[in-house]
Amino acid sequence: MKLSARSCASIFAVAALSTIGLLGQAQGSRSPKQIALTEDGFPYVRGEYLVKVRSSAALERLLDNQFETAGAVSRKVPVLNSKSGTWYKINLADDHKLRDAILSARESADVIYAEPNYIYHTTSQNEKNIPMPGKGGKGGPDYKEAPTLPVPPVADPQISGMYGLSKIGAQQAWQITSGSSKVLVADIDTGVDYNHQDLINNMWRNPAEVAGDGIDNDANGYIDDIVGWDFRDKDARPFDDNSHGSHTSGTIAATGGNGIGVSGVAQQASIMALRFLGGSQGSGSLEDAIKAIDYATENGAQIMSNSWGGGGYSQAMFDAISRANDKGILFVAAAGNSGTDNDSKPQYPASYQLPNVLTVAATDSADKLASFSCYGVKAVHLAAPGVKILSTTPGDKYASLSGTSMAAPHVTGAAVLLKTAYPKMKAKELKAVLMDSVEQLGALEGKVSTGGRLNISKAFAISKAMFGESESGN
Repeated sequence: MKLSARSCASIFAVAALSTIGLLGQAQGSRSPKQIALTEDGFPYVRGEYLVKVRSSAALERLLDNQFETAGAVSRKVPVLNSKSGTWYKINLADDHKLRDAILSARESADVIYAEPNYIYHTTSQNEKNIPMPGKGGKGGPDYKEAPTLPVPPVADPQISGMYGLSKIGAQQAWQITSGSSKVLVADIDTGVDYNHQDLINNMWRNPAEVAGDGIDNDANGYIDDIVGWDFRDKDARPFDDNSHGSHTSGTIAATGGNGIGVSGVAQQASIMALRFLGGSQGSGSLEDAIKAIDYATENGAQIMSNSWGGGGYSQAMFDAISRANDKGILFVAAAGNSGTDNDSKPQYPASYQLPNVLTVAATDSADKLASFSCYGVKAVHLAAPGVKILSTTPGDKYASLSGTSMAAPHVTGAAVLLKTAYPKMKAKELKAVLMDSVEQLGALEGKVSTGGRLNISKAFAISKAMFGESESGN
């Protein structure tokens, strides 16, 4: 069997489970018995591997040849299909036996790749400082109707506490456009409080789906997916039980001018809530991450915001992001919070070398690189404010958090503004403009490839020179 280029023999070796502290940090709601570590120290779901084969018949041959006992594989689930083959999740209670069987099949021409079902987690520093709301009831609360916004707009009372908006020139950009509900941005995270007073008006409403009728009206494989989908709990209400996803969504596009709370970088947008992370540790699996990315790709997202990381190199995830690239979708990724160099110690998904991946480090209010922020003159593209960022949290509340998780949504919001003004811009153009327009900072020289921090005001000046006048109605 041919394994991923970056994950040969070591990717399947299970480390001793004495490092309970690390496992506890990664596991979320899973028990320690359900977590294992690769030899490289990456957590994954014990006994679960994603295997790419050329056909379902190839998978059956693999199972027949490698497992002596009938029924040894308790579950084999198709995860995704592509022209080059099908990925399946294989589950076996005996992790060692499954690993050995996969390794012994290394020479099989039927098997293209195999990798553990990695575990990912949010990339903010201090979720423990804010309450974990829980989903509340089966699948989270019912959807509320969005209120009518004031005309003319009313100033948001807490906007003065949002230094990041000033740093990146958001107010100047709003003179051109404040965003648009026509721009669909997928926040792939712990879910969103879709009823939050400062988010409800900017939530995506699936126009082809009828809420609560129990029918898959748009035939996309998901019943009643009104604002998105919860891949972690497998239901239509991706409510945020952690606060992280609501916070990132607020930075992207909290409603501006409603006279309440804060404002996002984009004051208008359509936020697609895709939950694959959750629990007190904000964790989730590779399988669910791929499904969330594919959902966004297949259901019209133009930008994806990804404030999470973990695991080793995954060909399955690389392929999923590639499919988004083929559709012209920008994939914004947080650089990571270990304070290390991504050039020498890659972080994923931030370090995937794909044309649509835009990786973001974090700066503070003094325009210094945050002490926790990962960096990389090749692998990290630009920086954005990510220290003590005020934004929305569940229950109509607000809190300040720090992390590259907070930096990436600033870039996502900026991309929403550009996409509003220049709707024909694809991932390649959005990425180039955002990189070419950074504010050069000495603290970032040799730390990120552009040597600078996001400046959306300058991005509009460059866009005008390249593409002409804005198409925005603002």
